[in-house]
This record gives sequence, C-alpha cells and structure tokens, in this order.
Amino acid sequence: MDLRDLSTELRDLMNDVLGIDIGGTFTDIILISRDGALVEKVPSTPDAPARAIADGIRVLRDRHGVDLSSIGLFCHGSTVATNALLEGKLPRTGLVVTAGFRDVLEIGSMMRPSLFDLRVSKPVPIVPRQRVFEVAERIDREGRVDLPLTEAEIARVVADLREAQVEAVAVCLLFSFYNPAHERALAAAIAAALPDVSVTVSSEVAPEINEYPRASTTAISAALTPLVARYVSQIGGSTASEGLAAPLYVMQSSGGVMTAEETAANAHRMILSGPAAGVLAAQRLAEQSGYRDMITFDMGGTSTDICLIKDGRADLERESMFEGRPLLVPQFAIHTIGAGGGSLARVDAAGLLRVGPESAGAMPGPACYGRGGTRPTVTDAHAVLGRIDPDRFLGGDMRLDVEAARLAVQTGIADPLGMSVEEAAQGVLDIADAAMARGVRVVSVNKGYDPRDFALVPFGGAGGMHALTVGAIVEVGRVVVPPRPGIFSAVGLASSDVKYDFIRTIERPLDQVGAGGVAAVLSELEQEASARLAARLPAGVAVEMRRTARLRYVMQDNKVELPFPEGPVEGRPWPRSWPNSTKRTAFSSVTTTLKVVWSSSPSGSRHSGGSGAVACRATPPRHRRSRRAAVSISGRRAGPRCRFCDVCRCLRARPSSALRSSRSARPPSSSPPASRRRWMPTATSS
Repeated sequence: MDLRDLSTELRDLMNDVLGIDIGGTFTDIILISRDGALVEKVPSTPDAPARAIADGIRVLRDRHGVDLSSIGLFCHGSTVATNALLEGKLPRTGLVVTAGFRDVLEIGSMMRPSLFDLRVSKPVPIVPRQRVFEVAERIDREGRVDLPLTEAEIARVVADLREAQVEAVAVCLLFSFYNPAHERALAAAIAAALPDVSVTVSSEVAPEINEYPRASTTAISAALTPLVARYVSQIGGSTASEGLAAPLYVMQSSGGVMTAEETAANAHRMILSGPAAGVLAAQRLAEQSGYRDMITFDMGGTSTDICLIKDGRADLERESMFEGRPLLVPQFAIHTIGAGGGSLARVDAAGLLRVGPESAGAMPGPACYGRGGTRPTVTDAHAVLGRIDPDRFLGGDMRLDVEAARLAVQTGIADPLGMSVEEAAQGVLDIADAAMARGVRVVSVNKGYDPRDFALVPFGGAGGMHALTVGAIVEVGRVVVPPRPGIFSAVGLASSDVKYDFIRTIERPLDQVGAGGVAAVLSELEQEASARLAARLPAGVAVEMRRTARLRYVMQDNKVELPFPEGPVEGRPWPRSWPNSTKRTAFSSVTTTLKVVWSSSPSGSRHSGGSGAVACRATPPRHRRSRRAAVSISGRRAGPRCRFCDVCRCLRARPSSALRSSRSARPPSSSPPASRRRWMPTATSS
C-alpha cells in the first residue's frame, strides 16, 4: 500500500503536506506530494523541541532538494503539554471562583481512586489554595443573575492577582455555562489590567455541568497556555528561519488538527497530541484495508500507546482522568504504559529484574547510541541479541556501539543476577513484552473483546520488534505491519482533518425542551461554527457535521452518548421514542463537532478520527437491561420499568418479598449466537 493512499483528499486541495511528530527519542518527518512520500528521522532535542523541527526541515531541503515553497500545509504533533503536566513544570497560575467555593480543587469529588486504601493520596491541585481567589457574584441554575458582579469586586480581584505575580489565570464561576456574562467581564478586565497574563475562562474551555471537572479542566488549560503559546511561537520562528511559510496546524487529542492560534488558546486539547496521530493513521489504514477491527501498538522510545479500533473507529472519550485530575476534553481512549525502546532495566533491592517506566530519553539515550549512556535499555538488549543491524540503524546515518550495549547489560543485569549477557538481555525483553501484553488486555479483554478477533497493528520505532511476541502472548488473530511503521504517526498528521467541537448544556426534561428548543440550540452552534470556519479556513473546503446528545435520567448521574438524527429536528417523533415518559428523561448536553475535510469531494465521503462528534448522555446500561426484562409479580410483562429507582417507575416501593418474587419470575434470557458471544476469562484464569 502506498502512503499516499492514506491522504488522497489532501493532495486534491493543495500541493505538498508536511507532517512532523516529535517523540521522546526521535522526530519523525513525512512529506506527501503528488510524486510520492518522502520520510526522514532526526534525533529529538528535549531541551529545545523546536530545534528538531528545524533540523528536519533542513534535511529535507539540503539532502533531498525539497522546494519548501511547494509545501501547503504543516501538521505537527508533540508531547510538550503531556510532559509539562507529568513533570509539574508549570507557570504560576491563579484561579478565580465564586465566593464560597475556594476549595473546589482541594475537595474534588467523593470518588476514591482506591476504595479500601486508607493511605491513598489525592493529586496535588494544579493551582495551590493560596492562589485561588474568590469573587462576590452569583448566577443561579437557570442562568439568571442572583448577585451582580460589581466594578469594585473586579478591581479587588485584579489587585490580588497582580500581587500574586501570576503568569496565567483561570476563571471558573458557578453556572457560567448557562450565562457567561460574569466570566467574560472578569476576563476582559484582567486582560486589560495585566496584558502579559493569559486568561482562560471555563465557559469557553469546558461549558458543561459538574463544577469540579470543569474547574480542573480550566485550571489545566490555563497552566499550559503560556508554555504552549511559547512553544508554538518558537516553532513559527524556526520554520520561518528555514524558509517554510506553510501554515502550522497542531494535532488535537481527538484526532483532528487546529490552527496555531487556537492551539495557544486551547492548550488542554493537545495533551495526547502525539499518540492521537498514530490512532488516526490506523483508522485511515482500516478504511483502505480489509481489517476493520484493530489494536494499535505504538511503541516509541519512552512509552507504548495502545488503542482498540472497532469497525474502523476508535472510542472517543469526553471525560477522562490525567494523573488523577478530571479532564473534560474529547480524546481517543488510549492506554499508555511506561515501556519503550529507551526504558531502563535494573535489578531492584529484592533482586528482581525491572524494566521502566524511567527512560534514557534522547540524551544520553541507550548505551549503544554512544552518547554517554551507561545504563541498559530495551534497545541495548536488542543490540546484544543481534536483532538490530548496527551499520544500518537510522538508514546508516547512525552506527550503534554493540560493545557498549553488552557492557551495560553485563554490569547492570547479568553480573548482579549471575547469568550470561544473552540471558540477561532476553530477560529484559521478556519483562517488557509481558508489560505490553497486559496493556493490550486492558483495552480488549477488560472491555469484553476477544483479542483473537482483532489484528495487532504495530508502529513506532520499536513496535515491529515486539509485535509478534506480544501478539502470541495475548493470542491476537494476526499482526498487520503498516508501510513505514517507524513514521506512521507522522502519516496520521499528514492525513488529518481540521476539526472543531462545540458543546451546549441543557439541563431540563425533554418535554420542557421540546424539538423546537433543541433545534434552536443546534442552530446557534451551527452559526458559531460557520463563523469560525469563515474566519480561519480557506474557501472551497468540504464540511461535515456530526451531532450527538448525552442523555440521562432525572436524578441520575450516569450519562450515555447517542448519535443525534441528521436533518431537521422539528417535526420528528424522536422525543416520544425515549422510555415511557419524556418527563422522566433529561438532557445533559448537546454537542456539535464540525470536521473540516481538506478535500474537494462531497462532505461525508470519508470519515475522520473516531470522533463521531456530538455528545449525548443517555440511559445507564443497567437501566436499559431492566426495561427489556422487567416482569411483574404474576409473571406478565410489566412494561418499560426500572428495578433500581423510583424515578423510572421501578419496583422499589414494593415489599422486598414481592421484589424477590418478581426476580424469580423473570424468564431466563436467551443466549446470544455463538458468533456474537464475547470471550471473557474465567475467574481461575491467570
């Protein structure tokens, strides 16, 4: 398969497309044009990531004679936001909240990461309590102003922020997703008084209900904004100095790209920028090949990212946790483990061999790189066992020092454990394979999928080296290696679409909202999307819109996302199709995701990412099962009832003996056909 097949639409609109993915050890480069695909790899520069981009552009120009003026689009993926959060190297950030809610980040929620662990510790808040400031104002749950925001309060908060010497400010006021007037007034005043301070408001970052996740997301975005803004500026300066004038787009965690200006204002959307590009490329591969069910296996220098693709689409999570902190941002359901080519191997105090999660990184890197590294890594183990040709590494541009790798494995592993160097190297690989196999089971077996029904798709610098062993451990159906697996994530960047997500919360019963109310909200979202497209994107692009809605029962918190019908909303009988009574079902939010396809073909002729796009929360699974199987005491069908709560006309009000009789009267459920059963491990399996 030609790499150009994965990005045909891009070539129809513009000349050449450049994709650059910065990894922990190497930076991958791909240039796709009408004449073919050109790939390169250069060492990453962790101290100045933008320098690696300049190095790659220089290689294309000087070694391959590429005319940089022919490049019409530059798409980029990076882990700069991820690393900043993991390392805690964030600028001084302040948080402004409604009076009485200063401890929103400290208290968090009543969800415990480990139910029976009395020594569990909560994550450290992004913004410490001494930099959380209260403001006297109040918007009620209907969006009405209960306590106006005065000029005196604004001036006091601005003075407090100035005294705290903050570099970024997050503003998260109660019910601002209904009425953002107070947040906008406060943000405008802060920006005018403190022009060097970036301001982030929750009504733009996460306009959704649930105060703690909204405040956490806003604080994370505000803390990342100065870093990401400087990073994007550095990239622009580096590319301009090398003669590249193509517009810069950055990969989002959801599998679409956004402009450089939007990246600086929405830094939280690029937390999984790098891994998302690989998943997007795998989805493109699923469209072009016959393998619709895949498990992606992206093994780089520092970590391995694993994602399950079903029917050509990866799951898109709209609520996730990052280092114990809630994050309201669409992103692929990617599971990451700390095992990569640069993962360090060691013998712990108990005499056990350990691999990762600490990595040698790009500098000094594995011992075989000859850059001063002395500790053994997974790559060194491969070099010792002769699985890497030392003379052809990186296309012959870099020669590996096998003797340095043997010395590192011998002193670090073999001698302490009393075994040969080859046995120690094989032990390092076996432990790394076992860790990655557990990661594959997390995204498959733990979710009810049989790995034997899926193809394992390895890519990344080290993916192909471990795919067969990991595939044998988890018993996958087959292993499918894509073309140029070492730069496959860069392929995803070069074949990406511009995508925007718009969300609006409606916390009302369906019968009160009505089809007309939903149509009005969708119309507002479409107008907002059209205005953004007209201002930021070139004319002639095909636009595809997808709508979903997240629904839940009244007095219930679990939500389920459902696809929203296309076309006009008014006149449809869809509200009456919901369970029993529209009075018992409420909207949580309506979301519209606009995906701009870089293509002159009709919109809808292709699919992007696993987005699916609109958000809708619906009935919890256990309620859906109960409605299908509820039975009265006499054994007759009781209709669409739920046995778990009185909101759904359930049987809770009946005596416990009657409830037991109802359960015993339930007819046995029929087993699904063998072809549709999902294999699950038994309680005794290892």
